[in-house]
Amino acid sequence: MRYKNGLIAGLIGLMMFSTAATAATRYVSDELSINMRRGPGTGYRISELLNAGERLTTLSEANGWTQVRTTDGSTGYVLTRFLSEQAAARTRIATMQEQTEQFKKENEELKQQIEEVRSGSEELSETKTSLQGENEDLKARLQQLRETSADAVRISNENEKFREELLSMRSENERLRHENAALQSRRDGMKIGALIMIGGIIIGLVLPLFRRKRKGSSWDSL
Repeated sequence: MRYKNGLIAGLIGLMMFSTAATAATRYVSDELSINMRRGPGTGYRISELLNAGERLTTLSEANGWTQVRTTDGSTGYVLTRFLSEQAAARTRIATMQEQTEQFKKENEELKQQIEEVRSGSEELSETKTSLQGENEDLKARLQQLRETSADAVRISNENEKFREELLSMRSENERLRHENAALQSRRDGMKIGALIMIGGIIIGLVLPLFRRKRKGSSWDSL
């Protein structure tokens, strides 16, 4: 009978619990532990004891009671005045301690990085001095190369001029060689022509003598 009366009271309470609350995160006050009941009223049975500072998700709120859900998924009702929008002080302190430790670790890492950068800066300074010396040496070499290059350009121009003159002389020699060959051929032809002419003259002079001799021999035989 008592259970039925409690059930009826619960149904009435649920009907009266008409104001909806947007889901939000709330925390159990860090000053005490509170009871989570099955319904919005002290007449409902306690379903769970919530520890101080525990994190809750609000589902709805009305008449001084808030329906909440715990991190493990259980739902129930607690008195709204025992909820806080901020985490418990001990939770915040633990979080701050973790952050502090993290900051200390980052601080040590930054110190180490600064020391490495400082060491690197000293090395860079030494390298800069060395590079400046090398730069001066390179400048001197560059000036020397420029002077040498100027001489090389002048010599190259002279060589190009000599090369053109050499080609011109070779071309002239080739032309003279062809002319000499032509003259040689012409001279040989003239020699042959002269020999033929002389031979013809000799034959022209000697042949009549042979004819006369043969004619005289013929008369003598008669």
